Amino acid sequence: MLMTDGNPNSPEDLRAYETAILDVAHIEQIDLDVKLRLSTEDVSEIVLDFLLDHDPSTDPQGTMRRMLGVSDIVVSPQIKKWHALHTLELVYLDAFNNQLNDRYQAKVTEYHNLARDAQERTFRFGIGQVLQPIPIAMQPTFAVVPGLLPATTFYVEVSWISASGQEGQPSRVTTASTVDGSLLVVNPGTPPAIATAFNVFLGLAPNTLALQNSTPIPAGQTFTEAPGGLAAGTPPGHGQTPDTYITGGQSLRRG
Repeated sequence: MLMTDGNPNSPEDLRAYETAILDVAHIEQIDLDVKLRLSTEDVSEIVLDFLLDHDPSTDPQGTMRRMLGVSDIVVSPQIKKWHALHTLELVYLDAFNNQLNDRYQAKVTEYHNLARDAQERTFRFGIGQVLQPIPIAMQPTFAVVPGLLPATTFYVEVSWISASGQEGQPSRVTTASTVDGSLLVVNPGTPPAIATAFNVFLGLAPNTLALQNSTPIPAGQTFTEAPGGLAAGTPPGHGQTPDTYITGGQSLRRG
C-alpha cells in the first residue's frame, strides 16, 4: 500500500506490540482510530521532510516532491512498525495526561524510544518509491441481473490496474447481497487517471476472497458474477512494490 492509501496499521495490529492496548483505550476512552490517523500524519510529515532534503539526482520525483507529497511512497515493513510504535506512544501519552499515572509515563518513554529507533532503521533501509503510483480503489457499487443462483451475501474488493500491469491497493472489503435467481454486478466507479483496468475479488467470508476475472477488466466496464458461481482465483494483493529506494544519499534501483 501507499502512504496515502490509509493507516498502515489497524487497532488490532497494535495488539502484536501491546496485548492490552484495546482495554487501555476503552478504559481511558481513547479513540484508537484517531491516534492511528494522527500517527500516519506524523510519520508522513517526517518522511516528506526526509525526501525534501534530496535533489533530483537522488529522488527521481524530486522536482515534483512538494506537489506529490508522499503519494508515491510505499508502506514498507519498517514504516509499518514505526507507525505502530508511534501510535502506541501517542495513546499512552493521552492516557498519562488523563490520569498522570507513572505506569503510563513509563510506557510513553518506552514507545518513544522504540519509535525513534524504528524511524532510524527505516531511513537506513531506505524509503520505497513507485514511479507511477496507483491509488487505493474506493469501495465499489453493486447491482443484480437475472440468473439462476440463490441469494448470497458476498465479500468484495476491487483493485485498479495500470497499462504496465501494476496493481494498486485493493479497496476496503465490503459486502453485497443478491436475491434468488440473480447474479451480482460490480461497478468499481470512476478510475484514477493512471488506471486502464480493474480486478474483482469475491468470497463468502473476508478471508476467502479470490480473483474472479481471468484477465483485467477494461476501465469503464462492470463485472458480472459467473453463472456457475465463484472462481477459485488468487487472493488480493497488497498494492505496489517499490521501483526505487531513497536513502541518505542515493536511490537504489530494484533488480
